Amino acid sequence: MDINASIKKLTTLLSVLVVFGFLGVFSGSINYLSGVPVHYSSATPSLDESHFLKINRIQEYQAFHVTLREKQRIKSKIFDVISSYSTGLDGASLNKIPQWIYEASQKYNYDPFLLTALIVTESSFNNWAKSHRGALGLMQIRPRTGHAMATEANLPWDGKPTLFKPESNIFLGTYYLNKLQNRFNNDVKLALEAYNHGPTKLQRYIQQGKQLPVDYSNKVLKIYDLIRSNNA
Repeated sequence: MDINASIKKLTTLLSVLVVFGFLGVFSGSINYLSGVPVHYSSATPSLDESHFLKINRIQEYQAFHVTLREKQRIKSKIFDVISSYSTGLDGASLNKIPQWIYEASQKYNYDPFLLTALIVTESSFNNWAKSHRGALGLMQIRPRTGHAMATEANLPWDGKPTLFKPESNIFLGTYYLNKLQNRFNNDVKLALEAYNHGPTKLQRYIQQGKQLPVDYSNKVLKIYDLIRSNNA
């Protein structure tokens, strides 16, 4: 065999081995080679992956604490509003009201300050309030309405005493407001007017083309704006 041809073949073989050796070194960091999946050689993330994992964890941690601080700010402001009124409640129950308002607002997708404004309008946070129409508690719910809402929402119902339990009253009232808003085309002002006048009467006004009441909803929203602006 020609010695030059042998050298040429040997050189070609060595080049191939070098190329495959080079690819083997980097196979742990290459995802795909010519369309064929290549598995990582180690379970330990690469430097870039570790870096991004740390950044994500930091961002999640920061977002969590921002949310926590915002939640505490909201609850503190609600408590400040409540402190302006005589609730008739003991300290333990009083301290829990901001948390119950916040939880109800999250469950039914309301600004907690709007629920606070509604309670101010309805009862001035007097837990034992009774209206001449028989509405009871913080959000002034009639027993018949409360019973119906409790059944729909699968919430506990023990008769009238339920409406004098702040947590139950707040969740029932918020559920009722949300039900009214869904009924009246997601219009919060109409829902508030229905909460005050009753949905049947408001529906009759709409069907008859009468001018709709606005005084109650305007009052609630005015208090809402005051609370948000820290002037309440």
